[in-house]
Amino acid sequence: MITRTPSPKVGLTSLLALVATLIATFASAQSPKRTWNFDQDPVGKLPLNFTSALTGQGTIGQWAVMKDESAPSPPNVLAQTSTDPTDYRFPLAIVEDSNYKDLALSVKFKTISGKVDQGAGLVFRLKDKDNYYITRANALEDNFRLYHVIRGRRVQFAGANFKVTSNAWHEIKVEARGDEFKCFYDGALKFTAKDDTFKEPGKIGLWTKADSVIHFDDLMVEDLGSATSSMPQGEILAQKLVDDLTAKHPGLVRVAMHLTPLNRSDIIIVACNITARIGKKSDPEDLTAMRTGKAVVLERGGNFDVTLPMRTASGKVIGALGLTFKPQANEQEPAAVERAKKMASELER
Repeated sequence: MITRTPSPKVGLTSLLALVATLIATFASAQSPKRTWNFDQDPVGKLPLNFTSALTGQGTIGQWAVMKDESAPSPPNVLAQTSTDPTDYRFPLAIVEDSNYKDLALSVKFKTISGKVDQGAGLVFRLKDKDNYYITRANALEDNFRLYHVIRGRRVQFAGANFKVTSNAWHEIKVEARGDEFKCFYDGALKFTAKDDTFKEPGKIGLWTKADSVIHFDDLMVEDLGSATSSMPQGEILAQKLVDDLTAKHPGLVRVAMHLTPLNRSDIIIVACNITARIGKKSDPEDLTAMRTGKAVVLERGGNFDVTLPMRTASGKVIGALGLTFKPQANEQEPAAVERAKKMASELER
């Protein structure tokens, strides 16, 4: 038998192509920020580097890019269209070239249909189809949950209840740093939690349940592995104080801390449970509370909106704290102000 040695030219070309592929894949996987809006992906197929998998029983999900002119970034979305009603059935769309531990992960979703369920979720730190974290919103149950899935068994360890409307676009987001998690719905922090089940980096992806038909758009991930150490300590503390207060008082709709940052002249929102508000200039009522040292009370959408001067331990006014919360039974303005002051004192300490 004659063995032929490949020509050097062919061997070198193949090697260079392989190296280029590996470099591109590695760079993509380690990119600190990535977005998938599916607009450049072929309709009728899974996007590049996505695979379909299944946790539980029933048939595997049917994931494909399709057109949806209502999409936040039209024209395309990624949809799960299988209507298998098996209850313990969780179709996954996994981003294969991803590997994140500490991250900010978000997606916009619209529930289309589902008689057994209408659940849409994000998976992260995924080891395989049976081991991962999942945060999801459910339009039939009107709740938002955080689970770990171990060997295919799903266990809830945090959550919140509120209205999740169907056939409308919403956003879910999770921030994970070590064993600490923050979960947001439409930009508002809904709960925080701690869990150390999965400590290593893993893949990210999308999730549905049972017969849920869901459209997804604008899947976004940011690697927070090196971001925390580069943030000014004051910014970390301010947001942590706001997050802790929000988690401790579930009735709070909005918490906003107003301060004047270094080298700035404007008073702005430096920390808030609604991320879109951070960096915005303070409203007149916030400035009034700081100037007068007294509470300013408004009523918005059936909620009390109380703005209080924020003081140091010595009593010096350094900013304002805005608290929006649902009234308790027969609660009038004076009682609402006192309740707000108690919450503010927790943060001031």
